Amino acid sequence: MGLLEKLKLYLVLETNYLQMPLSIFLENVIKGGVTAIQLRNKQQNTDEKIKCAYMVREITAKFNTLFIMNDSVDMAVKSYADGVHLGINDGDISAIRQKYHNLIIGYSCNNLEDAAVADKFADYAGIGPYTETYTKKDHRQILGIQGINNINKSLHIPAVAIGGINADNAAEVIKAGTKGLAVSSFLCKSKNPYDDAKRLLDIINERV
Repeated sequence: MGLLEKLKLYLVLETNYLQMPLSIFLENVIKGGVTAIQLRNKQQNTDEKIKCAYMVREITAKFNTLFIMNDSVDMAVKSYADGVHLGINDGDISAIRQKYHNLIIGYSCNNLEDAAVADKFADYAGIGPYTETYTKKDHRQILGIQGINNINKSLHIPAVAIGGINADNAAEVIKAGTKGLAVSSFLCKSKNPYDDAKRLLDIINERV
């Protein structure tokens, strides 16, 4: 399975929202169709986050699911993650690319300048936010469908749309042209993560 296929349904994991133990949640969303998991958990300290990362790594490896660590290259390396997702304030992406050849690097894009950086140094882009999102309070300008489409058309690497995406708006967001969707609270807060992941994947597969 290539990177494009592994980005189809991308979970941004915030464990404080979970309605069940982490291990059970992970197995359910992966079996339901999640193809990549990014561990964000900004509220955790380093020790808590690395303990959580080891569990995510163990389960994603079992199911051959992509594991991405948010923000921290050091933590990505320490937890044997497949990659790291970076924003504009997360270090020099060119230096990180040069040093860590084997890491998949994702980059957050909110405008065409970000997209140019992503094209040069990253393996995939996360374009957003699509709409208001409550899992990230310090988000940048809302892009909507047109904004995501404009950025996506400028890219030469795979991209996922992100920011406030759920089963009600997923079909609409896919019209922006990305081949995958990144989802956080809709799945993390779900009491039926298998069913909700499957529902999202079905929507994506119908339109991609």
